Amino acid sequence: MDVFLARSRRYQTLMPDAVSRLGLDRIDGRGGRSVADPVDAVLAAIRARRRRA
Repeated sequence: MDVFLARSRRYQTLMPDAVSRLGLDRIDGRGGRSVADPVDAVLAAIRARRRRA
């Protein structure tokens, strides 16, 4: 279990850095949001990316 938790924490540390480095959009999925909130954020990110293209 300790190895699994350590690997999970490492992943959670590295992933946001990789997303930023690659210039990808990041959606914060933490804390008490309804299902609709992250869906709206994803759709907004898609619309923004299409406008930039």
